[in-house]
Amino acid sequence: MRYLAAAKGQALHELYRDPAYGAINHNVLSTSTLTSPAVSLGGFAPVVPDGFGVGYGVHDDWIGCNVSSYPARDVHEFLRCVDKSLEDIFTVLEGKAIG
Repeated sequence: MRYLAAAKGQALHELYRDPAYGAINHNVLSTSTLTSPAVSLGGFAPVVPDGFGVGYGVHDDWIGCNVSSYPARDVHEFLRCVDKSLEDIFTVLEGKAIG
C-alpha cells in the first residue's frame, strides 16, 4: 500500500506515518543463515546506513559468520562482541562459570 500510494502520488495511510512503524522497520541487524551443503561462502548486507549485515553458518564442528557494514559503523567492535558472546555460550554449554 505504501509503494502504491507513493507511485500514484497519494497521501500515505496514517499507519506508515506512525513513529512505531518507522522504528519497527529500522532493522539494525539484518541476518541470513548460510548453512547448506550448496553454500560454501556468502554474505548479507546491512539494510539501513547504521546497521550490520550478518551471514552466518552453523555446522557440526564450527560456526562462522561474515559481517558487513557501512564505513560509519565499527564493524571490528561488533565482531569482538560476537566473539565474546560465542565464547560465553560455549563456556555455559561446557558447564563452566562465565567470568
